[in-house]
This record gives sequence, structure tokens and C-alpha cells, in this order.
Amino acid sequence: MYSDDFSVLVPIYGKVNYLQNVGFLQDYGRRVVLCTTSGESADFYQKLEAIAERYGFRIFKSTYTSRSSGRKRSTSGVTRDTIVRDALNLVDLNSYTICLDADTTTEEPLETIIGSFAHSGGDFASVRIVTQTDGPAIVQMQRHEYIISMRVRKIMPWLLSGAFHIGKTNVMRQIMQRHSLFFQGNDVETGIIGDAMGFKAVHILATVNTNVPDTFRGWWRQRIAWSGGAFRLFIVNFRFIFRHPFLWAYSGVVVILMFVLRWFAILTPGWTLLLALFIYYIAMIWLHWDDGSKWLIFQPVYSLFVSLIVVPIGILYYFVMAIPERNFGFIRVKRKAQALTSSPQSFSTNLDRNVDIVNTSHVLSQL
Repeated sequence: MYSDDFSVLVPIYGKVNYLQNVGFLQDYGRRVVLCTTSGESADFYQKLEAIAERYGFRIFKSTYTSRSSGRKRSTSGVTRDTIVRDALNLVDLNSYTICLDADTTTEEPLETIIGSFAHSGGDFASVRIVTQTDGPAIVQMQRHEYIISMRVRKIMPWLLSGAFHIGKTNVMRQIMQRHSLFFQGNDVETGIIGDAMGFKAVHILATVNTNVPDTFRGWWRQRIAWSGGAFRLFIVNFRFIFRHPFLWAYSGVVVILMFVLRWFAILTPGWTLLLALFIYYIAMIWLHWDDGSKWLIFQPVYSLFVSLIVVPIGILYYFVMAIPERNFGFIRVKRKAQALTSSPQSFSTNLDRNVDIVNTSHVLSQL
């Protein structure tokens, strides 16, 4: 199965060196759209245009300007989903759209993955995300985390990953017009909205590579933000328990709300706690033993640290993310289509260069 009827949206802002998969993307030329904001530096645009000119990529520049433009990579805000939403609305795209992180690659050619997706009859799809295999203990812990998480996608294919997901372009456009644009949990929200709208989710057996933090500091920063995103999804939007009872009961009630009981059990230990930990440990090893990796032995300890420390801090961090943006990440499937941040004056097409910068004035006239 093979199809080249696709476009690739790659959000890139802050620093051009975040774009780490140019070598992988170079074979796809004009099908690649580098999506950015209008608040970047002149040096940023110069470097981005040089990359686009060299490889034949297109550039989409939304008029949205983030308060954190040019700073370190943000773990919050609405930038990423705003520019993706605008690109879906304003750029001339092919029948299928791939949303791809700037550090993500695939084992199979994109034509093969899209061919499988087209043959599946789905409207949007998740894939199997794998991390780098080499690295210190913190990387190995995350690798097993991903392995366990990806198995869930086989029965809940609407659980998308921000690193890589696929959809029919017209479907993704409709979904993103209803998106809250809250960054943490944005991928799962996309799947929730698509599922609630009646679109068919499928899981494609493709291998997609992404990089995870290889330092404790990077891991800590990412996981605190992810935990805040989980609180947003499973507690702030708790009403979705009626649509997905098992996932919301486990993630919302057991993982998040019951962290107090876990602390109580740790502070007042007894034989029941030891028995529970022993059963959990054996179950984890038996269910998820992967190629005999020694690192799985430490996974229960890693998970315990996350549930005792990261989860409660993440609850507080949700408000740190939500209050400055005045966006609390409420998921509304019936949300009215949001106004575009881009305007007819946002772009110009430089005919003297080989870089295709989307001319929004031309596109808007066709909407």
C-alpha cells in the first residue's frame, strides 16, 4: 500500500535548532510545511528560509505571537496548536495530513504509512511511538513507559501522540477548530474530540522514533507539565468518564485523586502495603517483560516516585499553565469554530527566492 497524497505539518518556533529531523524530511519537499509564528527573530526567519530553500519545503507563518517567543522551549501556552489550526485552515494541503514533531522520524516511508491509513478506512490514527534505545537510566525508564503506553493504543486508538498522528485533512480541520488549544494533553484532546464527533480512529502498526529527555532536569520539567496536562484532561474534564469510564476512572480517580491515600499508606506502613507492592511488582514484570531488559525491574520504583511526587506537583502546575493564558483547557466538542489568528496582511511571497511562503491573502480569498 502506497500513497503520496499527504502533507506534513511541522511546528517550529523559538529556535531553529529545534528542527532536528531535516534529513528525514528532505525526501518530501513541498509536502512539508514548516509552521511558525510571526513573533520570531529576523535570524530565526533567515535560517528557516535557508532550510526551506535548500530542501524545497514550504513555510507557513501565522500572525500569532507568543509571549515566550525566542525563549527556551515552552511546556505550556497555545502556540503549537494555534499555528497548526491556522495552517489547516489556510494552507493548500493534500488529502491526508501528518502532524509531526521537529525531532520525530519514522522507520517506514511516509508513503507506506499513509497508504496503510488510507486502506484502513479510518478518519484519524495513532501510531506506535518508540524512544531512543541508548542512554542513561532516565531514558531506559521512559522507554518502558512508552512501550506500556503504546499497547493501550491498540484498544484505544483515539489516544493520539503529539509526536506523530495522521488524519484526513478535512477531519483534522474540523477537530482543530473545536480544540481548546491548551498545550499539555493537546494530542489526547484531539483524539477525544474526533471520537466524540463520530470520526473513526484506527491504530497504524508503524514505528515512529522520537527523543525523550536524557537528563533528570529535562525529564522533571517535562513530566511536571505532563502531569498538569493529565489533571486538565481527567479531572477538569471529568465528565468524559461517561464516554470512557475505564480510562477516566483509572487516570483520574486512581492515579490523581488517590495520591493522598498512597501517601497515607507510605507514612503508616503495614503488611498490606508490602503485599500490594509485591503483587504490583510481580504483575508489572509478568505483563511487560520486554526482551529481558533489566530496566523493567526498576519500573515499579520509578512509577511510585511519579505517583507520589510528580502527580501532586502537576496539579499545582496546571494552574501555573492555565492562569496566565486564561485558558483552562475545557474540552467542548460543540465549541464554535474559532477565529483565525492570521490576516490578509500576514504573508508575502518572495518570487525572487525559491522559498514558498504561504500567501494568506490569496488563501483567504478562497475560504
